[in-house]
Amino acid sequence: MGNIKDVKVIVVGAGFGGLTAAIELRRKGAAVVVYESTKALTEQGDTIQIPSNATKSLAKWGDVLQKVAEDSARPKFLECQDSHGHLLIKQVLPSHYDDFPILYPSRGRAHKVIYDYATSIGIKVHFGMRISHYFENENEAGVYAEKRRVTADAVIAADGVHSKARALVNKNPENSRSSGFAAYRCWFPVSALPNIPQLHDIINATEDRYWTWIGHDVHALVMTNVKLQWVACFCTHKDTYTAEESWSFPGRKEDLLKVVDGWDDKLRSIFESIPQEKLIDWKLLWRDPASSWVSEHGRIALVGDSAHPHLPSSGQGAAQAIEDGATIGAVIDRAGKGDIALGLRVYEKLRFSRTNLTQRMGWELRHLWHQTDWDAVKKDPTILKFRQPYWLFGGDPEAYAYEAFDEVVECLKHGREFYPKNVPEGYRHKDWTMEDMLKQDGKSFVVYD
Repeated sequence: MGNIKDVKVIVVGAGFGGLTAAIELRRKGAAVVVYESTKALTEQGDTIQIPSNATKSLAKWGDVLQKVAEDSARPKFLECQDSHGHLLIKQVLPSHYDDFPILYPSRGRAHKVIYDYATSIGIKVHFGMRISHYFENENEAGVYAEKRRVTADAVIAADGVHSKARALVNKNPENSRSSGFAAYRCWFPVSALPNIPQLHDIINATEDRYWTWIGHDVHALVMTNVKLQWVACFCTHKDTYTAEESWSFPGRKEDLLKVVDGWDDKLRSIFESIPQEKLIDWKLLWRDPASSWVSEHGRIALVGDSAHPHLPSSGQGAAQAIEDGATIGAVIDRAGKGDIALGLRVYEKLRFSRTNLTQRMGWELRHLWHQTDWDAVKKDPTILKFRQPYWLFGGDPEAYAYEAFDEVVECLKHGREFYPKNVPEGYRHKDWTMEDMLKQDGKSFVVYD
């Protein structure tokens, strides 16, 4: 490492993908500055999954993994039930792959730990800085940050589902749009629950628990964190209003309860106990998989949701953003200042098929839970499983980027197809859109194991 001490990089967005890219570039010697549109970090939000394919990166950052793990839930099972609370399948959840843990931390707490590490290694994050537009030529790239023109050798655009960089990269001014669904989300103390018999297994829990309830066009999740004595709730439902994505958009508890009217009394008791100020109604926005992640001159690259927004049912949104950032650091390290454009094109080749597939996994699991074929479930309830195959959870994105770099370069130079090894063996990418997913009947699903 340390081949890029003369490289300057702008990162737009201080989410998981942006901070990972900044950290990995800084670890290898680059000068990095981050611009973030929000005015400050927040610990709002519920729990997220940070699986082994992401904790491998966190393990390289001082004591970051240890700190995130300390506060994380680590349930042993996912208990999948129908809307009336009848158990359909109790799925064993692996605790780790390759000795790296699968964690369910508070989104805000984990983000704060990673941010603190980034600043500790010299990364400056400028908050409240809106980027009006991006630009590049053959020699540099840059942004206008609050009307100030800033340039660097490359720009990493981790600016989310509303990405302005994506329009430049894809030469398409498309806007994000509603996926047709929204999600009520919250994270609140166990002490808010009433001491009633159906909630005793939460109130008196000695280990973390994870439940899901599934019904037509709705699924609900509840996870407990025994150490922190908190409960995380999530409920995906049909949404017909104008899409807007914000952690600060308040949800109304009476609307949430209407979504699960007639459902299991246990679930309804939990939802009725949610402190109103903790509830968020989060619009699930979407853009179809981007046709390109790298700009014409190869100086601007998309990362995370700007390239590949995931539905929460994928369980991989944060993880794939972290993988993007780890890959960015490695390819720019290998390419050096003189070949940044080539390095970013290698990044796209390494990541495109994998994230396209994890996006699709989220759509298909949601379909299985929302449009359940109950006759098929009676024959084989394992079709409802949350898939966690080794090809996905066992990878190290940084190591793979170093390993595959030369092969990708040869393919790019000679116009040959590159077949990545971070997808299921024999898998070949096929383009798809949101409309394609909505038309699926379950018979054309991809086999991921």
